[in-house]
Amino acid sequence: MLKLKLFTPPSFAANCYILLDDKSGDALVVDPGCYSGRLEAMLKDMGIEKLRYILLTHGHFDHILGLSLLRQNFGGEVVIHKSDEACLWDERESLACFFGTPQNKDKADILVSDGDELDFGEYKIRVMHTPGHTPGCVCYLIDDLMFSGDTLFSYSIGRTDFPSSSVTQMENSLRRIISLETDYEVYPGHEGATTLFYEKGNNPYLKGL
Repeated sequence: MLKLKLFTPPSFAANCYILLDDKSGDALVVDPGCYSGRLEAMLKDMGIEKLRYILLTHGHFDHILGLSLLRQNFGGEVVIHKSDEACLWDERESLACFFGTPQNKDKADILVSDGDELDFGEYKIRVMHTPGHTPGCVCYLIDDLMFSGDTLFSYSIGRTDFPSSSVTQMENSLRRIISLETDYEVYPGHEGATTLFYEKGNNPYLKGL
């Protein structure tokens, strides 16, 4: 059984998710934009002493700034799409320098591409490459959960006005998401959770495609 908890730090309000497979004890964190005592307490309250993975949906600073301390304290292999790898050490790629935010230099352990799968207890983590917001944006699909990062939000989508963004790529990525036949529970990088079928019927950016 999968257990999910949400941590949203006040700075930049980027959602960070903790996922635990009760049976195997495997645990992961998605998008640690901040490391704090609260996140540490949540992990320990769930009985997590070591992480299997730290999944990054993309490389923007507000999703990765807690990476160094999280890895120091809980381990975990850092997973990111190969097209966003440079964000882990380049403050211009991550946009940190444009917001005056210091960033530690990090590195990935696993560089993924579209269609890759990672073992997680009894489950598989499937990587769906969804560029548009950044070249290396991905959605992670685990059972009936979708961690959509800054690709798909409730009633909205990720911004495409950054230097490395692409409106065309975003539209193509959203068409791929629309084609999915599972009604995933969608956990986005900002704001509240939703479901894929609800967004198909109500999200104006999806209905317009």
